[in-house]
This record gives sequence, C-alpha cells and structure tokens, in this order.
Amino acid sequence: MSSHSAYWLAAVLSVILLSGCASSLPNEGPLQRFSDAIRSYDNTLTKSERDAAISDLKDEKDRQRAQVQQVKNAPKSN
Repeated sequence: MSSHSAYWLAAVLSVILLSGCASSLPNEGPLQRFSDAIRSYDNTLTKSERDAAISDLKDEKDRQRAQVQQVKNAPKSN
C-alpha cells in the first residue's frame, strides 16, 4: 500500500513541477539564439569595434610621441 502511495505522490509532484516549467517559457515568437542572448555578457569586440579601438590607440600614441618630442625640442630656461 505504501509503495502505491509513493508512486502516486511521485507522479503528482512530477506533473506539478513540469507544469510550472512549461508556464515559464516565453509565449512571444521563437526562442532567442544562445549567441544572441549571451552577446550582452560578451566583451569580445566585433571587427569594426576592434579596428576603431586600434585606430584610437594609434592616434593617442602619435599624440603622446609628438608631445614628448615638443618637450625635448623646447628651449631650456635657466
């Protein structure tokens, strides 16, 4: 008798759990691709973002070199 009750309880609990999971699925449209969903957490730059960042770094390095050269060439005051 107790094994019959245990099976019945397990069946009822599994139905309750599965119905709870089914109601949590999104109703609108198809599911989002994993790569699209993870994109907001991804810190990898796209090719255009990477090219822009490299260009900005090169420009900044050139500006710094020019500033150092300007200081080196400035007349020293005594």
